[in-house]
Amino acid sequence: MTILQNYTPETTGAVCINSASLQQMVSLLPMELFYGVVEQSSIGISITDPKANILYCNTAFCRLTGYKRGELQYRNHNILASQQTPKSRYQTMWHHLTQHQPWTGRLINKRKDGSLYLAEVTVTPVLNNDNIITHFLGMHRDISEQFALEQRVHNQKAMIEAVLDAAPTAIAVLNEHNQVVLDNLTYKTLRTDLRGSEPFMVLGFIPGQQNPERDQLWPLTIRGRQRWFSITVQPLSELNEEAGLYFGEGKRPCTLLLITDQTERRQQMEQSRLEQLRMQVEEQTLLSAIRETLDVAMIQSQAPLNMLQAALRLESDNDSRAAMAINTALDAGHEAMKRLALYRPTSKTEPPSDFDLFGLFADLHDMQVLRLEHLDVLMQIDIAAGLPTLFMQRTRLLTGLCLLFERACQSVAEQTSARLKICAYQSEQELCLEMHDSGTAPLITATHRLLQPQDENGGKRNDMMEMSFAQNIVNDHRGVIEVETSDLGGSCIRLRLPLRTIIKEDKK
Repeated sequence: MTILQNYTPETTGAVCINSASLQQMVSLLPMELFYGVVEQSSIGISITDPKANILYCNTAFCRLTGYKRGELQYRNHNILASQQTPKSRYQTMWHHLTQHQPWTGRLINKRKDGSLYLAEVTVTPVLNNDNIITHFLGMHRDISEQFALEQRVHNQKAMIEAVLDAAPTAIAVLNEHNQVVLDNLTYKTLRTDLRGSEPFMVLGFIPGQQNPERDQLWPLTIRGRQRWFSITVQPLSELNEEAGLYFGEGKRPCTLLLITDQTERRQQMEQSRLEQLRMQVEEQTLLSAIRETLDVAMIQSQAPLNMLQAALRLESDNDSRAAMAINTALDAGHEAMKRLALYRPTSKTEPPSDFDLFGLFADLHDMQVLRLEHLDVLMQIDIAAGLPTLFMQRTRLLTGLCLLFERACQSVAEQTSARLKICAYQSEQELCLEMHDSGTAPLITATHRLLQPQDENGGKRNDMMEMSFAQNIVNDHRGVIEVETSDLGGSCIRLRLPLRTIIKEDKK
């Protein structure tokens, strides 16, 4: 082997031997060793002249290409070329080589049997003392399986990303520091809607510290619209990419976070709840109307029975035909009264429950919203801050307020620019609930506050069931009902309920 001395190449990467220390190292090794290393290398090695004619190739090169040495010697290297490699790739390779620069790239080569393989090729120019290329050193590796594996991984990743991006659920993977390391398109869109803030942080959810319940829904206001989301958490682990942990497990804890928009489901649940609540209110209203009607019938029937009883006392002969007829009528009347009392439905028992007035008035508004739109009525709800949680029959109170609301709507039905107002506030130790309307002012007697609704002709309207229902509520809680002229110009019906009767003992 000839050692080139006193030569410094102008181009980095060209093969030359000009170092004294390298000469010393080579002189200590037998020449057979160099041949053995090249020949026994698992990498295909070839040496060509400047025109790419093959002068030498090792065993691995022959095994890779399927040719024997005698078939390759003095043959141009393009014997391995296929029509699958773009010409621009060869142009780039030769551009680097002519500039005395090594080139590494991938080529689709063809074996002797015509089969194709993907080769990773590194070609290095070998220079002489005059800086002229005398040979090319080529190293070849078959990376077909590696490329197939890379493509398989890439395809799987692309498919996973496509599936994740198509999912309507916002999906994110968080590392141990709760930083997002992977997310899908839905999550990115949600984050954009939140002006760059992480959705789970805006929702107030802290991974690792909270375990969301199965049916728990989290409210979130986006662009002025309230939406509801469910959160599902699944612990994961990922392999650590640090080289120092290669021989260890190297797993880091992660969290799979699923945030699903449940707004439509929430609306359906709320609509179902309101429908059920509306049915309960209508049932109580119907039962109250039936009881009221039967009570009126019983009272009206009692008057003729009293007259018959008086007539019987005036009859001197109890065995006379008149007396017998009166007794028969009295018996029939009493039997009818018993049947009326028997058919009179009892109030449906409702256990008391905890609730706040904000939710109660929201239900009242939602149940009556269609009516408000139909009447084109402006409704105002004023709820004072700091009101206590109530403990009473919620549906019954809601039914009473609905009846008073219906009465208020009737009073403004023919009015333009009609207004309604519901108020709730605390006055000393009483809770006051008021229903205002802008209809006709009530007629109030001088002796007591009693509403006497009037129709357009000045006559009394037959809508006292609302007042009777409300009166029963306040009576059960030792309260009072008041009626006066509202600041809206119509009626103001006020229910005064002592706090000691509508809150729990342990909260008093």
